[in-house]
Amino acid sequence: MPNLTCKHFGTCGGCTLLNLPYEEQVQKKRAKLQDILKDFWTADIPVTVTDNPVYFRNKVELGFCHQVKWRDDYKKNDPANKTRPLEFEQCVGFKLTGRWDRAVDLEECVLFSDKLVPLVAAIRAWAQAENLPYYDQRKHTGILRHLMVREGKNTGEQIVVLFVTDDFNEKTFVAAVESVLPNANIMAAVNNGLADTAEPESLRVLKGKDHIFEKILLSGADGKTEREVVFKLSPQSFFQTNTKTAQKMYSRVRGIVKQIAPKKIYDLYGGAGSFSLSCADLCEKSICVESVAPAIYNGIENAKLNGVQNVQFFCSRVEDFVREQPIEKKDALIILDPPRSGMHPRACKAVAQSGVENVLYISCNPVTLATDLKTLTQHYEILHVEAFDFFPHSDHIETFVRLKLK
Repeated sequence: MPNLTCKHFGTCGGCTLLNLPYEEQVQKKRAKLQDILKDFWTADIPVTVTDNPVYFRNKVELGFCHQVKWRDDYKKNDPANKTRPLEFEQCVGFKLTGRWDRAVDLEECVLFSDKLVPLVAAIRAWAQAENLPYYDQRKHTGILRHLMVREGKNTGEQIVVLFVTDDFNEKTFVAAVESVLPNANIMAAVNNGLADTAEPESLRVLKGKDHIFEKILLSGADGKTEREVVFKLSPQSFFQTNTKTAQKMYSRVRGIVKQIAPKKIYDLYGGAGSFSLSCADLCEKSICVESVAPAIYNGIENAKLNGVQNVQFFCSRVEDFVREQPIEKKDALIILDPPRSGMHPRACKAVAQSGVENVLYISCNPVTLATDLKTLTQHYEILHVEAFDFFPHSDHIETFVRLKLK
């Protein structure tokens, strides 16, 4: 495919590899992964790519920043800086690389949708017309904080959430969003916390509903869809940000589960139960363990939505669950999908000593994956390693490892 360009590349934290052809990005990430895992796996690691690495993300969070404007006449450690009057600017976009307090003023982007830049422009014009101040990360002043947009890539549904610290003209905001996304659901969220996160203290619907639906289409070995799982996504719901490539990974895992044919699946660090729901028809029971309560609530709701009755959800840290409820090894399969920090040592040791014949490990951080494999490979051998490029134009890559008891 032709090389992509963006005027913000080099300063925007949204992309780090956009200057490279996509094929070269994949090769670079593959080489890095091979090097990190060289003590455990020396064969080539295949990478499943994103078919179209443009407008692939299903969610973005942008920040509103009232910030000091960069001046060309500024020189570091120059005494004259003290006498130069400060100039300020209001920017809405991804954060500048390496900065928590500054954002680019988004005018181009290839990550989410061709509607994102027009939407940002409409909201920027609305904020100016309403004379609404952007949030100052250092002084903790201002009204507009974050803009979140989600889109169901398989359903076309959209939701736009504006995070604020105070009241604003809701009617004119809805009109601004509708000028670009006429069918979008629209919400407002209040966030007066000091942390720079899009975490609401309260949410209210301005138009439509407080959620969207997305589908995961799971294909069999013949490439045909054999199972469809529907997910109800609220603004806070966790969901893989690249729907099209994620469903390839879920399909791959499902195919291996079908081969293993377990009676019971332990879905550890299970989030909202994506793996459990994807494989529920292939086992008698799946146990989904997740420490984040809202994810568990989402999982229970999505299980009902899909008519799934054989998934049991536990709100618990995995290291506590394995201590309180020993893993039953007979006819069982363990699926691991920990956060970037990897597994808790106690949980990793418990899995390594569980005696369960098959373990599938999905990792978003190859460095912590390598750390966990040091423990797991004391009792397990690695049968297969492959990767999925969920995050084109960034350094991140998803890794899938299949292990079998020695």
